[in-house]
Amino acid sequence: MKLIFSILFILGCGFFSNAQDAAALLREAGNKLSEGSVSVSDLLTHPSYLNLHPETGFRQLVKQYAGTTPIKIATTQEPGKKIKVLGQVKNSANQPLAAVLVYVYQTDSKGWYAADRPHVGGNEGDRRHARLFGYVKTDKEGKFELQTIKPSGYPSTDLPAHIHVEILDLDGYRPLITEFLFDDDERLTGEIRSRAFGSGFLLAKPEKTNSPFEQLFSYTLVLQKK
Repeated sequence: MKLIFSILFILGCGFFSNAQDAAALLREAGNKLSEGSVSVSDLLTHPSYLNLHPETGFRQLVKQYAGTTPIKIATTQEPGKKIKVLGQVKNSANQPLAAVLVYVYQTDSKGWYAADRPHVGGNEGDRRHARLFGYVKTDKEGKFELQTIKPSGYPSTDLPAHIHVEILDLDGYRPLITEFLFDDDERLTGEIRSRAFGSGFLLAKPEKTNSPFEQLFSYTLVLQKK
């Protein structure tokens, strides 16, 4: 019995220590952002904070300090094809919308949302806790830039690769939840392509770009007034 209690105590201490470490890192990240000594991209790509990506508190910091500068959501060591994604947000009258908060999240090159498995369980799982994610605001021309790796479709399925994109809580406009798809995706054929268009997802062809990015994709999002 004493041995069991000893083991439980050691495990409990380890959990408490990990929680303390995470809390300390979160405070550190918040302080650096408020001081302006790091950017959101710095935070998302720094090795020290990678384990915090699924945590709600960390994600709230990224959201709170989102800006209009290009956002990097993948480290240089992240496996996969490096891509640049350009977006522009407009209304139905073709007018660009500035200062719009855009949320993105995606799988990695294996088709996984989590670091150790394809999907994240609990509390909206992938949507709220995906490892590769970010928040960015549109500039005065309604434009934003995302620097990432090209995702893969889910393992053991025929679903095409995609980046989830959400624009929520914008006064006067309906929420928009969509996906960015890639025209050169081998899975995006026939009925699957037709279903993607029917769902209102956005498709772009790869364009030439400069190193270190291998491909560039451009998308236009149109918001409808309430």
